[in-house]
Amino acid sequence: MKKILIGFVMLMILVLAACGGQEETSSEPKEESNSASSNETTEKEEVANEETNKEESSEDEDIQEDENIKNVNTYTNKELGITGEVGPMKYEIPAVQLKKITPKTQEAADLFEVAIGDEVNAITIEMAGENTSEEDMSFYLGQAVIITNTKEQLEPDMLLSEHIEGDYLGQVRQEGHNVYILKNSAVEDLTSIEIRISAPTNSNFDKVGEDVKHVIEVNK
Repeated sequence: MKKILIGFVMLMILVLAACGGQEETSSEPKEESNSASSNETTEKEEVANEETNKEESSEDEDIQEDENIKNVNTYTNKELGITGEVGPMKYEIPAVQLKKITPKTQEAADLFEVAIGDEVNAITIEMAGENTSEEDMSFYLGQAVIITNTKEQLEPDMLLSEHIEGDYLGQVRQEGHNVYILKNSAVEDLTSIEIRISAPTNSNFDKVGEDVKHVIEVNK
């Protein structure tokens, strides 16, 4: 299970898959007839076209896959540019990605509490925080709640997310990503995602500043 989880976390990273083609070179025997040479060339062209089509399809769908999980990224925005300050805390929300995940083994299916082959709809949101003061602060980006236009209120899946440490002991920076699993809707139905983050607190558990709220538009 640990191996599957590590592999899944790698697939959830907000990096577009790069598909590169390799050129094929061949030399035809000089003694072959023109007809045989022509047939072989046609066959090679067909194979090359099939490989090209597969590569283009993979690029369009942005697919990552291993023996346990198939991951199809349907929408990515790595230039959200959301930044802000609340109290002494600075924060960034640079990227969002929507994806469809299909578990291929029983262990992977158990991780998502679905059956093998079932489709899981997920949202990944990158976040980072920085304490600009020397005072210890708590700011829990990793517990940010989202509300979707499809009327779902979701908390991050702690097991699947890349943990964002919430305690800032002096002037430190923390970053990672939250993974949210849609329960009653599909990623293609999303148009907006509202993020809500509780205000930071100091060492006396007093709130410093106001709660944070941002709306991300997707599938546009």
